[in-house]
Amino acid sequence: MEYLPAVFILLLSVHHCLSYSVDHRNDSEDERIRWPAEYHLKGEELNLKTGLKTTFELWSSENLNRYRRDYFDGVEKMYYYGTSNDENSTVYYLFPISDEESVNTIVCMETEIENGHKFLPKLSKLKQTGTAKFEDKEVQKWELTNTMGKMRVEISAYTYTVGDYYVPVQITIKAYNLDKERLESHTMTDYYGFSSEVDETDLDVDWEPVVCEEEATFWERHDIGKLSPGRKHHVDLAFRRFASQHNRLYDDDEHETRKAIFHDNWKQVVEHNNKNLGYKLELNKYADWTDEEFAVLTGLRPSDRDLGAVPFPHTDKEVEAIVHDLPEELDLRLEGVITPVKNQGNCGSCWAFSSVAAVEATLALKNGGRNLELSEQSLVDCAWGFEAMGCNGASPDSGFKYILEHGVPTDMEYGPYLEKNGFCEARNMSKLYHITGFGRVTPRNPEITKVVLNRYGPVLVAIHAGNSMKLYSSGVFYDVTCENSTPNHGVALVGYGVRDGELYWMVKNSWGEDWGEDGYILMSATNNNCLLMDSGFYAIA
Repeated sequence: MEYLPAVFILLLSVHHCLSYSVDHRNDSEDERIRWPAEYHLKGEELNLKTGLKTTFELWSSENLNRYRRDYFDGVEKMYYYGTSNDENSTVYYLFPISDEESVNTIVCMETEIENGHKFLPKLSKLKQTGTAKFEDKEVQKWELTNTMGKMRVEISAYTYTVGDYYVPVQITIKAYNLDKERLESHTMTDYYGFSSEVDETDLDVDWEPVVCEEEATFWERHDIGKLSPGRKHHVDLAFRRFASQHNRLYDDDEHETRKAIFHDNWKQVVEHNNKNLGYKLELNKYADWTDEEFAVLTGLRPSDRDLGAVPFPHTDKEVEAIVHDLPEELDLRLEGVITPVKNQGNCGSCWAFSSVAAVEATLALKNGGRNLELSEQSLVDCAWGFEAMGCNGASPDSGFKYILEHGVPTDMEYGPYLEKNGFCEARNMSKLYHITGFGRVTPRNPEITKVVLNRYGPVLVAIHAGNSMKLYSSGVFYDVTCENSTPNHGVALVGYGVRDGELYWMVKNSWGEDWGEDGYILMSATNNNCLLMDSGFYAIA
């Protein structure tokens, strides 16, 4: 690796070699960058933020459906063997390790990725903005700026033509975090030594003396760290793995922006987890989402009106006596009255899911444990007259008000959840399930909350869900950034407990079982964490 002085040397050389012409725009608006199907290239990527330089060499053959990428003259090698249907690739990653038993032993890790062999970035949506001279060769200049949420990515490229294809000369990518007003990344990659011929033997894995292991087995056996967000090719590998795991298919101009968002979240995850706090973050299915996209999930709109809620029926003295006999821990899932975690999808219907979760359990407690899976979609479709706006959110108690007045059918009879606003079909149902009322939990009173959980069932609460909660993995969650926020998400409390001496609330979310602790989050009961104790309601069967 070479450090900061290399930046100035390279910038001077680029300035000397590139002489710009006037803006000769391509006559065809449909002209796009198309990379060769067969090529061998060398290159250097310079990170202009850190001064670090990475050298690499690429071999690509679409005819053979095999590809190879080396770093630092072959210190690390990655071979990609595509399948006949071109959907997946097997990657063989060879690199040296040194431990107490050996030095510079070449090892091999094997993994499966989807569409992961496109070494040159997808730039088909860049527009040609002019031409230039590079070492007596005419090159085309291409540019694109793409803003998505808080990230803005600027891409510029210089290419020359070989037949019907373009060959890269230089590609520069800048990623800005508009929210933090800072440059997140800035790389400049130079390419040279192009050849349209690929020797098949260069694409054969050199198996001697290595034996490849599956990725999970390898990391477990060697007990060494995971990939690092500080290494460019690790970011590329991790992002490809993420996209494959979550079935992401990005547009060409979207790819780099999504990767920048992913990289920003990865750094946040590593920074947080290294602090060894009470909870962990992870790169889950929301790791490439913008703040605006995530805000769709938080469809709660606070209301100043609590009309219809009955007063809490116990005095402070009665509560004190009741609490004395309550269990130290409670998990309503063990009572068999909590239905499986559901997924609200890309719809701001958290209010409907939290309402239904509470009503399902309250009715099950009354009828001896017989679970009912009730219809969130019916609330999305039909509760517009109760301060609700379907997928655009609602007040915390909108669902209870609607169910009290009209009842709620089962999923089976009403039909599947659509993740969208639909036609109200409630009048055509043969059976509707009602509650007799709903109550308001005294704000910021954990003792009364425990009483309600034990005597009535789950509590619908309004919380603030921020970026840390989006990436929550496990542990007792406490987010200091919630203090000056407002409630934006509806969830259901289904229990409480103590971990490492700290009281927590057990919260059922509606983001699917693949988020958090099997769809749940343990939220610290300290200092009204994320406003959890401000707006609580419970159903009365």
